[in-house]
Amino acid sequence: MSDPKVLNATIPNKMVLIFLSTRAVYVLLRPLHQTTIMAQIIGGALMGPSLLREIPYLDGLFPMGSRYVLRTFAEFGMILHAFVLGVQIDLGLVKHIRKRAVIIGITSTLLPLVFGLSSFRIVQRISHLDDETASSIAASVVVNSMTSLVVITGLLKELKMLNSELGRLAASITIVSHIFGWSASMILLSVRDSQDNLTTIKPLYITLVVIVYYIIVIFLVRPLTMRIVSKNSEEESMNQNHFIITICIVLVTTILGTLVGQNSILTAFFFGLCLPDGPPLGTQLVQKLDFFTSGFLLPVFCAISGIRMELYLINEKSFIKIEFIILMSYLGKFTGVMVPSLFFGMSFLKASCLALIMCCRGIAEIAVYCMWKDRKIITNQIFAILITNMVIITGISTTIVGYFYDPSRRYKLDVRRAICKSKQNSLRILVCIHKEQNVNPLISLLEVSNPTRNSPIAAFVLQLMELKGSVTAFLKPHHQQTKREAASSTQLINAFSQFQRCYYGNVVVQHFTTIAPYATMHDDVCTLALDKRVVIIIVPFHKQWGVGGMLESTDLSIRALNRNVLHKAPCSVGILVHRGQNKSNRPVYTGELLYHIVMLFIGGADDREALAYSRRMAEHPNTSLTVVWFITTDQNRPSTEMPDDHEADNQAFDEFKDSMVGNKIIFREEIVKDGIGTTQVIQAFTETFDLFIVGKNHDPCSKATLGLSEWIEYPELGILGDTLVNSNDEFSVLVVQQQPKESRHELKSIQ
Repeated sequence: MSDPKVLNATIPNKMVLIFLSTRAVYVLLRPLHQTTIMAQIIGGALMGPSLLREIPYLDGLFPMGSRYVLRTFAEFGMILHAFVLGVQIDLGLVKHIRKRAVIIGITSTLLPLVFGLSSFRIVQRISHLDDETASSIAASVVVNSMTSLVVITGLLKELKMLNSELGRLAASITIVSHIFGWSASMILLSVRDSQDNLTTIKPLYITLVVIVYYIIVIFLVRPLTMRIVSKNSEEESMNQNHFIITICIVLVTTILGTLVGQNSILTAFFFGLCLPDGPPLGTQLVQKLDFFTSGFLLPVFCAISGIRMELYLINEKSFIKIEFIILMSYLGKFTGVMVPSLFFGMSFLKASCLALIMCCRGIAEIAVYCMWKDRKIITNQIFAILITNMVIITGISTTIVGYFYDPSRRYKLDVRRAICKSKQNSLRILVCIHKEQNVNPLISLLEVSNPTRNSPIAAFVLQLMELKGSVTAFLKPHHQQTKREAASSTQLINAFSQFQRCYYGNVVVQHFTTIAPYATMHDDVCTLALDKRVVIIIVPFHKQWGVGGMLESTDLSIRALNRNVLHKAPCSVGILVHRGQNKSNRPVYTGELLYHIVMLFIGGADDREALAYSRRMAEHPNTSLTVVWFITTDQNRPSTEMPDDHEADNQAFDEFKDSMVGNKIIFREEIVKDGIGTTQVIQAFTETFDLFIVGKNHDPCSKATLGLSEWIEYPELGILGDTLVNSNDEFSVLVVQQQPKESRHELKSIQ
């Protein structure tokens, strides 16, 4: 028996119970790629009367009285959540939607209506349904034909596909369906409320009041809110008083909307839609409200929806008819996406995954179902069937998409792109920038890469920005960005433009910006590298050092991004570690500075790539290069794991020695017995050189690194890179990795 005190728990305790229960369900279902919303609904259903009504005492865990109180808290949270979701949507995307997305968006909205209503007419002719059920089914067919942008973008974010090629197409398609569907929904609700009145003048009066309400929201409330928000700069946090006033405006707006017959959740969403996405408003609101609404109150809303799903009310006789109609509506959605996608030349796998994504449902549909249940538009039986179908179909769809679709598949090449394998004199390089502190070290690296007329550099500069306060991820060249989007890139563009002018004719710079979650930002980096045919990507290290070698900042999100780029890049990758105010932070094209570079060579593909890059730098008139080859007692014996590397290393060095011209290049061979000897040799160079270039991966059997791998702190830098970074001296390190063979073989294994 359960303790009666548990059954009489206070409302806060019950909210905590719901939160913990839904979280536990999410943890269990996460390996199946289930979304948070689905786990919360399932958690609520497990605590509802559908399961607990047959268990003594537990059926009173959520009595009707406590449900009403919980619903009040949950709907308050849902109002704020809907407002924040509206703020995060950028309506400017409508201007960039292409023909393919428009056509698929239209067919994905119309075919579910055709399939659903046609099957409804067929069922009505074969077996007549009562008027209440018939009205409920018609409403459910309409809502199933719609697709919500906030649902799809949230789903794509959880599946880590938000900024993938398929994810961007799904978002564009959803915008078309979203605008049409939700506008139609609000109009239908207004018309329905108007038709409930008996006079002919009153419906016209109500419609006029609704129009006036939305005009006031757009032209009076919106400017007032923007005026309040504009008092806070993008960098500073929103003033507490301004934040409270903004929330009060939201609540007053929704209350007034309710008085004129509009749903509170939809009016909050519309008001948020009127405000600009991103910083400062979107970012500040997400930071202040996300945990309270999405993390605490929203799970209560979803769980209460699951609790309200009373499966025991389903009539077995009418269930088959209703289920047939709903499934036909989903089939229409799948067909409406699948057929035009194949027509536009999309592969069967991509088209199938896109269709499954568009069939998914989420918080927006739950809000509509609950609203229609409260307004008696749908019956309790239809509500239970709709929620059940949503959970099952969305669960199956996300599992299939998460298992079969890999966004990185398109940039897994069967041919290695590397500097040492390039037959062209030009260097195509992609440099990634997070902060202004990254600019000078990267420009210096481009300078010492020796851009000349005969060996020019095509530099593609990609500014990486985390997606905050918006659900819209994008990758755009600078000339396609709006003034608001390009505002944060002004200083960066000016710096690289000056660099291009100094090397006019030798350097071509193109600027790009990506705004995406860090978890999937590597997709944009790798996609741009593939499209621009670059041979190496340069990314900054996740730690920043200041004057005197003091650590200034650490960003673990950047570290995870670097690891993803290393694993999936279609070309070579270099991680640039900038230490303090050394010469790597100043330009060398003035001719006043001599840039000292040392390349540490043990052996392997990554070291050969680093050697090829060093060879190019050595041709710069203001650089000097020292190459140190670590020789061990097993050096003349080919490795059993990499038998071809020994011969390739000798060949690379023979070619390098043949190209050595002048006294700027010094070649040294150091004989070492183990990793300690290697470390001692490295320490002798740390005070005299500005830049160390090393390869990431080496033969694990090599005695030159023996004992060092046990103390490695940054595996993404390799053994030598990690050893150098942990030094106290001020110098920069470039860790180079050639595209790993595994990424090429993965492509063959999945085809």
